[in-house]
Amino acid sequence: MRLQPRAVPSVDPWVAGEMFVSQHLQERARGFAILTGSEGLRRSPLTVQLLAARLDEADLGLRCQVIQAIGDYFELRGSEYRYPAEVRAGVAAQLRKFDRPQMQYLLEAHLASREGAGRLTLEAEAHVLERVPAASVVLVKLAGDRSVAVHIRRAAIELLGKIGFTDSLSALEGLLARIAGRQAGQLAMAFAPADYADEGSLLPALQTTIDILREDL
Repeated sequence: MRLQPRAVPSVDPWVAGEMFVSQHLQERARGFAILTGSEGLRRSPLTVQLLAARLDEADLGLRCQVIQAIGDYFELRGSEYRYPAEVRAGVAAQLRKFDRPQMQYLLEAHLASREGAGRLTLEAEAHVLERVPAASVVLVKLAGDRSVAVHIRRAAIELLGKIGFTDSLSALEGLLARIAGRQAGQLAMAFAPADYADEGSLLPALQTTIDILREDL
């Protein structure tokens, strides 16, 4: 006897949205899969808002997927964008609200992806950062903030170069000079406590990024 194909029940996007903000990782992952599993749901303003609001996702692997999905809204297929202008405009409106917290969440995801804990392409990161009005300013501030973990500061420096934020060049040159000066002072005063000795590890990344940005000018 020939089996009849079974109808797949439709999923209420509001239910999927509730799953996506669940306290349980498996539920959040399933909600994300539903919201991004069809082109129709991806185009929904609800999905766009939920994705933009979930950059603080605790699981770094899922956070990488969230950022990748946001970046994918600006994917080019040939000479055409994957999504129509009105959908991209809705995503861009959400990205214009991003500030320091979102930048730090993105940097943490960037590092997690580099360490193999998630999948996040540089292209998707660029799509996101290029549409955050103050992205380069915030990244520079994070890079220079001595209260921020050194690995996050280094990631900010590296991304400024990889994305090509040439407007950050003079600020990075100043940061390089300050850190180099502090390191030289610590060497000259060996008896003084080196509270920020690990800051010197930023110097190679700073020099590399500065060289990249100078070439881009």
